[in-house]
Amino acid sequence: MARIILSNVRVNGVGDPQVVTVADGRIRSVGRETPADLGPADHIEDLGGQIVLPGFVDGHAHADKSLWGEPWVRRTSEPINMNQMFDDTLKQWADTATPVATRARAFLDKCVTYGSTSIRTFADVAPEIGLSGVHGLLQVREEMAGLADLTIVAFPQLGLLRKPGTAELLEQALRDGADAIGGLDPAGVDGDAARQLDIVFGLAERYQVPVDFHLHESGELGVWLIERIAERVKALGMQGKVSLCDVFSLAEPSPEQFARLGSALAGADIAVAVGVHGLLPVPDVKALHAMGVRMCLGSDSARSLWSPWGEGDILARAMFMAYKCYWRTDDDLEFALNMGTTLGREALGCAPCAVSPGDVADLVVLPGEALGEIVVEPPRRTLVMKAGKIVARSGALVSSR
Repeated sequence: MARIILSNVRVNGVGDPQVVTVADGRIRSVGRETPADLGPADHIEDLGGQIVLPGFVDGHAHADKSLWGEPWVRRTSEPINMNQMFDDTLKQWADTATPVATRARAFLDKCVTYGSTSIRTFADVAPEIGLSGVHGLLQVREEMAGLADLTIVAFPQLGLLRKPGTAELLEQALRDGADAIGGLDPAGVDGDAARQLDIVFGLAERYQVPVDFHLHESGELGVWLIERIAERVKALGMQGKVSLCDVFSLAEPSPEQFARLGSALAGADIAVAVGVHGLLPVPDVKALHAMGVRMCLGSDSARSLWSPWGEGDILARAMFMAYKCYWRTDDDLEFALNMGTTLGREALGCAPCAVSPGDVADLVVLPGEALGEIVVEPPRRTLVMKAGKIVARSGALVSSR
């Protein structure tokens, strides 16, 4: 049995250097000494006291819309609103000749080099777009099977009810192999929350897939929507299978609204992906965590026509969140990091990894003295391991499989 031995690493950034032994995709031992029975097939990586962490989890990406690797596109559209998003989306799909699989793969490869080993990405579905985004990402998912766990959410980016034929395309996407179904602003965009929820949850129940909503509605309307979604989740027995992202009602709620939100989310075991948007404050993630809400980080934008931002680095997301919250203590900085690792894995239902014996060997190694330091100034990732295989070194992929 060939083994990879990560020597001289500080597990989760604490304590003296240890030796982490990996075989058959799992961590077999963590201890002070290199295994005594080394064989010719074993491979030792001496990492000089660097930090080893669980691989990062990206709970909200849009790889199908990525223009990563394309010539720079000048962005001039104003103002910033959903109609602009719709117009930019349609223009990009019409004007971009490079296949989805090529663009998405370029972006997702970069995500892997940054240490992401599990990624949830949305794929636009609309009559003007068809299923090219879904099919391109299905191709990429197969190509990247050894690099990262890729979850594809069929997503009505232009609205569901406002674009007749979208529901039928979403169903076909699930038949073709999409892993989950998404929803978008049931009230704000479609104007009929109950009807959109009927369609999305109906398809989820029929095809036994998870649900992931973008919920940009703010204030009392946003709170009301979360409560309605929570009711559906509990009525259908879908606890633990529903996620939300872009939850604007979490950004600046009243104390009474915040209590209602936390209660609804925790009671229905609904996970939340926090994207750290430039225009909005970060939700009180520590308070939500204390209330029992599962949370992860998401990279969100992937450098589309809508936005030039998006590099796919979850550690950078942790940095942005800590900066916007003005977190100063190491405990707070470490919490930001945990949202991208351990808490993120719990939120998305990934196989456990706390860098302990028996855990799946999804790992990232990076230089630094302390966890707070790598959040404040994210370094280049030295090594990324997926299911016990080294897949990236120093910002470049090692192999495509």
